[in-house]
Amino acid sequence: MSGEQVQAPMSLCEVCWLKDHARWEPESMDSSGDILMRLTGVDVPVKVNTGAVEVCTNCGNITVAGIFEMQDPKVVFFTTDNLPTSSLTSLREKEEEGEL
Repeated sequence: MSGEQVQAPMSLCEVCWLKDHARWEPESMDSSGDILMRLTGVDVPVKVNTGAVEVCTNCGNITVAGIFEMQDPKVVFFTTDNLPTSSLTSLREKEEEGEL
């Protein structure tokens, strides 16, 4: 049992859900030779109404979509570019103390 990977429901915003769960196929080409893609389908998430504002695990943006995906909670998913300044300060402090 100790070798099992632990996963927990982590919140996602609509944009991050679409990045990972949309299916595209080539449709045509424009005049400059770029391939135009067509959306062929999107996986429908199971929505959970928690009644609270959540933070997207992947990008750090606030979301009320109620989309959750089972992911490893020990991995840091969002980048520091999207975090508020107070969060950046606490991350730097943790980094200096060797916690990260």
